[in-house]
Amino acid sequence: MNFLDQICAAYGWQGIALVAIIIVLFAVQIYYYSIRYRRVPRYSNNSLPQILDEEPPVSVVIVTQEDAEFLEERLPIYLTQDYENYEVVLVYVGNNEDFSIMLTQMRLKYPRLKITNIKQNTRFPISNKQALNFGIRAAAFDHILLSTSDTIVTSERWIRLMAKGFTRGDVVLGYCGVELRSGFVGRLMRTQRMVESMMWLSSAVSGKPYRGVRNTLGLNRDLYLRVKGFNHLNMNMGEDDLFLQELAKEATVSVIISPRATVRQKVWGGASWWLGARKYFGHTYRFYPLAARNAIEWEGGSRVLFFLASMAALIALPVELKIATAVIVLLRYVLVYSTVNAVRKRLGEKHIMATYFLYDLFGVWVDIALAASRRIYKDDTVWR
Repeated sequence: MNFLDQICAAYGWQGIALVAIIIVLFAVQIYYYSIRYRRVPRYSNNSLPQILDEEPPVSVVIVTQEDAEFLEERLPIYLTQDYENYEVVLVYVGNNEDFSIMLTQMRLKYPRLKITNIKQNTRFPISNKQALNFGIRAAAFDHILLSTSDTIVTSERWIRLMAKGFTRGDVVLGYCGVELRSGFVGRLMRTQRMVESMMWLSSAVSGKPYRGVRNTLGLNRDLYLRVKGFNHLNMNMGEDDLFLQELAKEATVSVIISPRATVRQKVWGGASWWLGARKYFGHTYRFYPLAARNAIEWEGGSRVLFFLASMAALIALPVELKIATAVIVLLRYVLVYSTVNAVRKRLGEKHIMATYFLYDLFGVWVDIALAASRRIYKDDTVWR
């Protein structure tokens, strides 16, 4: 009896097959966490060819409705950036006279502020894409940074860092985390956003971008006009992913990864609000390129199958194979911790590693539930 026959006799073909499956799935996880996601902390924007000699003048375009808190707390940070040549174009969509007066007062206080008013018609509501079109056309400069009224700029160097991206690309992508809040749910939100961003950032830095975030996205106006503006006009979303996919066909994409370039999205509720927002904006996913969807699903699928196969091995296999399985699981966790911690530091996230391992176990099941919910329950607010 040869060695292979002895192994099969000792553990059975089922045991051998289970161990082989665990090893293959572990290899897939090694690819993601030691190669693909490692691109994020190792990335340097200086590796791209330089196309501008100096940082250009920039127009920041933001769409808002009646939001006094934005005017008082978040807008002033945009208007006091450490950058010489820039403006902020604020597109106000609404009919509130008191809010218009507040905007005029802000304009007198901050000369960099330019205001564009669009009257809102309840019969023919203005979409965010239409409002951004007005703002981009009203901008004085050709290098545009898009942001949102629920964005919290955390550094006075945000514009400077994002503008530096234009020296090496026609499109500039940055990272947007979630507002820093105490409590378990707040850490889960920040963890989910970081994991999601780790996926698309790793593709973007390898030259295959498929999404960004509308809170911090730069583009050249000539490129914007060349692709004839925003696409998927029948949807109330897609400015930061479906539109970027169109831009990326024509442009060089520059990625800015730095804690000082990180902005944060304001939190408007708890877990139900967060899940609702993820479900809503997830409607664009089915329009992603097949390669992007495969990359996302292979990681999540291999992770779930790895845990299930390892659990089965720890329950059913002989003790020596249980020990081998436990070692493989431990090695995966060491690898995951090393990579995710490096990404966390590069993006400026704090105090989420413990939460990450919980998300590592259960996050895929939440994604599956949200995807199923989108298929079962039709949301008419997605479409125009």
